[in-house]
Amino acid sequence: MKVNMLIICLLLHSIVVFGQEDQPMEVLKTDSTWIKEIIEFPLGFAQEIKFKGFEDLRFPPGWSKEESPNFWSYAWAWSLNDVKKLTESELEQNIQFYFDGLMGLSLRKHNGVNIQPTNAIFIKKEISRGNYHYIGKVKTFDTRYTNKPMTLHVLVEQHYCSQEKRSIILFRFSPKAFGNQVWELLKKVKLRTNFCEH
Repeated sequence: MKVNMLIICLLLHSIVVFGQEDQPMEVLKTDSTWIKEIIEFPLGFAQEIKFKGFEDLRFPPGWSKEESPNFWSYAWAWSLNDVKKLTESELEQNIQFYFDGLMGLSLRKHNGVNIQPTNAIFIKKEISRGNYHYIGKVKTFDTRYTNKPMTLHVLVEQHYCSQEKRSIILFRFSPKAFGNQVWELLKKVKLRTNFCEH
């Protein structure tokens, strides 16, 4: 009887441990005023994106309010398994899939208005120790708040964790031009020091 109880306890413990190991951990750090959301791939709204891993999103106060200085300004990181690096064209394609899905642009029409699919352009900014940095623009249509075309400016950092065979890609987005003070806020979103170890 005691042996059976011990076996059951060990099985339950192993289920809990393995379940915890499978839980994605955040790779970003922000203060407690930011909203946090973690979504596993495949993304329900963008099935064309074929990655495995998860997305860690962070939203500053006021990001969804048109009158806020932080409107549509936010950051996310993709933690991608078995991906060494993405090229500019792969980044562009997957961000186009992402925003087309997020905004429902595959229908090509919103409230009776014909709309263009998302267009993303990334330019490699600099390279250091296998880490890639990009600057870009995403032209899309905001079906959520304004029902108007929207251009988001983007800064991208791509890091490769060689032991884990995982890429971490940090995106910072805002409709405000580079140089606006919102970018100082967005630059406070950092990767955790142990982001390769989650």
